Order: sequence, then C-alpha cells, then structure tokens
Amino acid sequence: MMSPYEKVAANLDTFAKDCAVTVALKISDDSCKMDQEQRAVFMALYDALPTYESQIFDESIHALIHQARTTPTAVHYARIKKEREMAMAIITQDNMKAFKASARASLLIVSLI
Repeated sequence: MMSPYEKVAANLDTFAKDCAVTVALKISDDSCKMDQEQRAVFMALYDALPTYESQIFDESIHALIHQARTTPTAVHYARIKKEREMAMAIITQDNMKAFKASARASLLIVSLI
C-alpha cells in the first residue's frame, strides 16, 4: 500500500517534481524558512518521488542532496546554493509558493481518504 507521500508524489507533474527537489535543496542547505515539521513533510515528499526525467536538474542532484543530509560539507552547501539559485530563477517564488500550498492540500486530502 502506498503512503500518502507516495500517492501525492506519484501524481505530481514534472514541474512540481522539480519544485519538490528544489524545496529539498533549500532544506538541505538550511535556506528554507519552514519549521521543522514542514521540513519533515517536504523531505518525506521528496523521498517519495518516483524516478523521473527532470527539466531542470541532472541525475547527480539526488546524490548531492543525500550527501548534504548524511555528511554535509561546505563544498556540498556551495553546490546546493548554485543548484537552488538556478532552479529558483526558472521556477520563480510565486510558483514555488503555489506548489507548496498545493502539496500541503494534496497531502491533507490523501491522508483523509
């Protein structure tokens, strides 16, 4: 049986999946303003993402996020900042806010079903 995170992640389009990766980057380098509970929610959503063809990131982004979560270094943070800033230039702040609101709503709905 799929978890609520897996259900929501499976239904995200490519742009939304790229938004989820970008949120994971922001959480990984601590540039995210969310509280710990919201950070946990969005990292769980990131962890539930199925393999997909990103329009913004190459495959190495997942290894970078993993490294930052397990053995963070200044080099990882510098790479994350570069990737995050590049992604946000494409995604925009307004689209990111809309993605987060939509993801929260979807998780709430799926957890009630």
